[in-house]
Amino acid sequence: MARSVHSLSYRLHPAKLQLIGLVSALSSLRHELARADLEITFAHENVPAVLSQDLTLCLYRVVQEALQNAAKHSRARQVSIRLSPLNEGLALSIADDGVGFDVGTAWDKGLGLISMRERLEAIGGTLIVRSGPDNGTRLEVTVPLRDVRSVETVA
Repeated sequence: MARSVHSLSYRLHPAKLQLIGLVSALSSLRHELARADLEITFAHENVPAVLSQDLTLCLYRVVQEALQNAAKHSRARQVSIRLSPLNEGLALSIADDGVGFDVGTAWDKGLGLISMRERLEAIGGTLIVRSGPDNGTRLEVTVPLRDVRSVETVA
């Protein structure tokens, strides 16, 4: 799976991501990374069809990293991704049913969570990580919708 994520990340140039849109890109990522022992669901509602390139790339990379972490570390059988409007922004949640981890020590161990947080902070977003041993993991992301160029949405 890590090889697939790596391959897709190089094939998905930011301009191409902008062209197909975030919802289509996440749907494709979900299909590409799902496997017999890992079910990935993706739900979305009222997501603007056109988002800034920075926002689109950031959210795509956060989901990509979260799925890679779930596949490599969590022993999850299910991962759910949800993207929806929230006030003047978007809310993204990614939850798995894996083994979980101690959030307090995770920030010192790997670059994945740090990278996600830094990407999100760069566009004014936030990341909350909820996890615990044997409780799975839930990432809660919020980002402001600055630079939205269209009010058209993808249902």
